[in-house]
Amino acid sequence: MTKNERIQKVIAGEPADRLPFALWRHLPPEDMTVQGLVDATVRFVRRWDFDLVKVMFPNRVWTMDWGTGFAPYDRGGGFFPIAEYVVTDLGDWKKLRTVDPVGGAFADQIEVVRMLRQELGPDIPLVATMFSPLTVALELAGEAVHQQALTHGKEVHAGLQLISSIVSDFAQACVEAGADGIFLAVQSARSDALSEEKFQEFGVPYDLPILERVAQRTWFNILHLCKPNMRFETVRYYPVQAVNWHDRGPTGPTIAEAWKIFDGVILAGLDHEGGGIFVSGVPEEAAAQARDAIAQAGGQKFILGPGCVTHLATPESNIDAVRQVVGW
Repeated sequence: MTKNERIQKVIAGEPADRLPFALWRHLPPEDMTVQGLVDATVRFVRRWDFDLVKVMFPNRVWTMDWGTGFAPYDRGGGFFPIAEYVVTDLGDWKKLRTVDPVGGAFADQIEVVRMLRQELGPDIPLVATMFSPLTVALELAGEAVHQQALTHGKEVHAGLQLISSIVSDFAQACVEAGADGIFLAVQSARSDALSEEKFQEFGVPYDLPILERVAQRTWFNILHLCKPNMRFETVRYYPVQAVNWHDRGPTGPTIAEAWKIFDGVILAGLDHEGGGIFVSGVPEEAAAQARDAIAQAGGQKFILGPGCVTHLATPESNIDAVRQVVGW
């Protein structure tokens, strides 16, 4: 059974030859270049024979062409810290210029997708990471965007409309380059960011056009609900095949609880954070966490994976132990 076939069986709720398993992480310092990111991704995927590939674009791709100022590359974390925001007053939202969704920083990442598809072949699901428009807005203005949405919604709407159009075009270009779907990362569907009513106004309407743009040419789209205090029921508004979140976090929900809300594929189970068992425990503890996740899933639509980006300090021996649980 190919990896595509295995995932397609899980999506359909049918038995597969074994449980699918995948991790994703930043890949410093190789990921600073197109070829480096491709080579590092291929090595990482092949090392553990993962069942899907989440393409880990550098975080600066989302706002670099708008002029965001970045501090030097953090090799320990695998990202570029933001040093200077583009949006520093409300008038800046209406001044955002259009950037080329298939040029500049975006062009390099489209090439990454194309090269990964060529290197890995057609039989493994490839999903391209997409930041939701409101998540991009956070990269442009910081957490201030949530308060700005409450007090100056007209200005924020103008910025989100432009961002949504650009991310939609970029998503389509990634699909044309070989992606089977997108991994839509949503950071503001949480109680400490916006009310549910306000997220319905500033989040969902700008996210859905991205999924709609690629719907006809994709078969595996994933919603990632990021950060603690997120509202898991938000998944009901998104036409995706799978949902990913930090099920081991303090605000949940657990995998068992999630089944009451979402009837698609659940991608979760491993505590990706630095203090979690998967990162800080011994192989036997990591394997036990994997078995617990599988038991919670109860043979339903399930892919074993992290709640977010896997911590760079995760021991290879722990990954080996989990891989053995799913039948390496």
